[in-house]
Amino acid sequence: MDTQKVVFVNKELNTRLAGLLRLPEGFDLSRNYPAIILTGPMLSVKEQAQSVYAERLTDAGYVTLVFDGTYFGESEGTPRGQELPDVKESDIEGAVDYLCALPYVDNDRIGGLGICGSGSYMSVAGVKEPRIKAVTAVVPAISDISTSPMMGFFKPESEVKTAKEAYDQGKGELMYLNFMPRAFDEGAAYYYSARGTHPRWSNRVIAWSQLELVKYNVTNIMKEMKKPYCVITAENAWSKPSSEDIYNAVVGAPKEIHVIPEASHFDMYDLAPFVSEAFEFILPFYNKYL
Repeated sequence: MDTQKVVFVNKELNTRLAGLLRLPEGFDLSRNYPAIILTGPMLSVKEQAQSVYAERLTDAGYVTLVFDGTYFGESEGTPRGQELPDVKESDIEGAVDYLCALPYVDNDRIGGLGICGSGSYMSVAGVKEPRIKAVTAVVPAISDISTSPMMGFFKPESEVKTAKEAYDQGKGELMYLNFMPRAFDEGAAYYYSARGTHPRWSNRVIAWSQLELVKYNVTNIMKEMKKPYCVITAENAWSKPSSEDIYNAVVGAPKEIHVIPEASHFDMYDLAPFVSEAFEFILPFYNKYL
C-alpha cells in the first residue's frame, strides 16, 4: 500500500484540504480503479477511525481518500473547530473533484463511506452529489439532532446567539462546546487513549455550530436517496435509533442494513472483531455496486 499526502480545494469556500491518498498494492498506472472517499466522526481528523476503514478498503483493491475537513486538522479555515453540515458536504464535493481529476480513477465507480456524524453527512452527499455512486454509513449518528442524545452537549440557544453576535461585532471571544468530555465513558475510552487520540484532535467545537446542527434533519433529506445504500449499526450503539431512522427513510433505492452483534457505537471505530464483521458486508456491497 502506498500512502501519499495530498492537497485539494473546497471550491465553494476556497479552502485547501489536507488528505491521505492510498493506492493498492501492485498499483498499475495503466489501470482504472474504483475509489472511495471516507469521512470520520464529528470533529475527527483524517488519521482516526476513517483511516482504519480506508486501509482495509485499499487492501481490497480500492483507491481511498481521507482528509481533514475545513476548520480541522491540517486543513485551512478559521475560526477553527466549526462543525457545520453544509461545509462538510462541500468538503466531500471537493474530494470528488480531486478524485475525478486523477487519470487512474474510474469516475463511474466512486463511492463514499462515512462514520458516526459523517455517516450522516456522507449519506446526504450521496443524495446531492451525482458522482458518488454508492454510500455506506457506519453507525450514522444524526437523523434529527434535536431529538438526539448529542443535545446534552449543547448550550442554551439564546446564550450561543448572543456570543456569536458579540464575536461577529469584534466585541467577544469564541465560545466552545465541550463536545466529547472525559465523563462520557465510552467516547473517552476511544478519544483519550492510544486507540483514537491524536495531537491534532480536539474535543472543543465552536458553540454556534449547534445552531446549524439542530436544524439538520437527515431523515427528510434521505427520502430523496436513489443510490445503493448500506447502513452498518451496532446492537448496543447509542446511535442505533438514528441509524434506523435514516435507513427507513430511504425509499426507491437498493438498500441494506446490518447490525453487528454485541458491539457498541465506538467499538465500530476500530475494534476487533467488530470492524472485520462490518467488512463482511461492506466489501460485497461495494464489489456489487462500484
